[in-house]
Order: sequence, then C-alpha cells, then structure tokens
Amino acid sequence: MLGADERGDTERLLQLCRELASRPRPNGKLLPDPRDLGIKRELGRLTELLGRRASKALPAATLGRAALAELSCDARSFQSACSDCDAKLILLGY
Repeated sequence: MLGADERGDTERLLQLCRELASRPRPNGKLLPDPRDLGIKRELGRLTELLGRRASKALPAATLGRAALAELSCDARSFQSACSDCDAKLILLGY
C-alpha cells in the first residue's frame, strides 16, 4: 500500500495522464496545447517525488516519465517507459 503522500501524488499523476490520454492524436502524435508547459512541470515534479519514495510508487513514477516523453514527442522513450512501467507492475504482483 502507498502512504498518504504517495497516494495523493499518484492520484494527481494518474489524473494528468488520463487527461493526456483523452487528447486528440492525429497521425499518432499528441497535438500541442497551451497548457503543456505547466503539465510538464507538474509531471516532472510528481515523477521526481514518486521516484524517490517507496518502491510501490515506482510504476507511477515510470508512467510519469512516459507521459513526459509523449509530451516531448519522443516515441522511443515513450515506448520504453511504458514497457518499464509494465515490468514494474508485474514485479509488484499486479
């Protein structure tokens, strides 16, 4: 189980990722949005915090890295981070 701080940060990170997932992707690329800079900053902060905490928070931190890669239009890093997230979830028994 995640602690209260980790849970709140994870829930916020997941909310940001869900918002990104709902955005249009013509030709497979995320369309830019004026709010992207603020989203990148918040994702970066949350990813850093979660990456430093309990090992159960690592999949969320890795998901944050994937979202940052997608916002930066780095498809290779996005795919790598998604695979890494899946592997961490499997190691934790999910």
